[in-house]
Amino acid sequence: MIIEQHALWGEETTPVYPATYTAYLADKLPNTTTGPRPAVIICGGGGFTHIAAHEQEPVAFEFLNRGFQAFTLDYVTSSTGDVSYPNPQADLAKMVATVRLNASEWNVDPEKVVAIGFSAGGFICASLATEWKSGPFAGLTGARPEDIRPDAAILCYPVIDFAYLRDQQTRDPRIDLRVPKTGGKTGRDLLNDFLSMVTGGEATDEHLARICPATNVSRNTPPTFVWCAADDKTAPAAQVYPFARRMAEEGVVHELHVFSEGAHGLSVANRNTESENAERQQAVHAWVDLAFDFLSRQGIC
Repeated sequence: MIIEQHALWGEETTPVYPATYTAYLADKLPNTTTGPRPAVIICGGGGFTHIAAHEQEPVAFEFLNRGFQAFTLDYVTSSTGDVSYPNPQADLAKMVATVRLNASEWNVDPEKVVAIGFSAGGFICASLATEWKSGPFAGLTGARPEDIRPDAAILCYPVIDFAYLRDQQTRDPRIDLRVPKTGGKTGRDLLNDFLSMVTGGEATDEHLARICPATNVSRNTPPTFVWCAADDKTAPAAQVYPFARRMAEEGVVHELHVFSEGAHGLSVANRNTESENAERQQAVHAWVDLAFDFLSRQGIC
């Protein structure tokens, strides 16, 4: 196996383009007739401030073991640069185009490139899946829209609807209390600051709706697999249902699984991602096989 790390946008990273990626590539075995492998690009979560390690390499090895070439994307976060929309999405678009450009060298089938995102990474993948043709990402990467289109998307406990999350948090009256050591800001102020940082504009209903993946679902959205847990307080299941409804209305091939428990952040739910949560892992572990079954039915693996 080959493991390599590279800057995404050039020979080296820059303050404007800090994104990197790590390639996990299975060697071609001698005396085999197997063809190129499908590829997966992995976007871990981390609240847009960092990228959670347990949603990167363990996921890459899961896909490697099932016949994929795997790439973990360290897209821009608030700790490395400008995290506002559409910058992380442009990183993912660039990564999809990069995998296709290097398909021969990396033993990848360029027509079988999957994007998988967890939590915040789920928003990034959902954005590209729904806006690869209509959004600004192709122009930002200098690629053709078809070069940045994922052939399928897997969204794991994704953040989908910022307006819903805002409304849920502002129901608590304590949101208007001043928070210590913030220069007199209230919880509402801090929430709006965060939303503006991530969405690249004021947290108005119009702006949040404009960048919401559910708003942008169309018949051009690739096959999409979504899973989450009913007891997830970070990315509630309720925000996923409108997204699934829009896919159904547009005739998008999709699958949605809502597990009764599991909460948030379980990654591939195995020993490599366990953190005193074995019962919750057991509750959702089936998602892995379900997702690969879905990809198989799409002819990807």
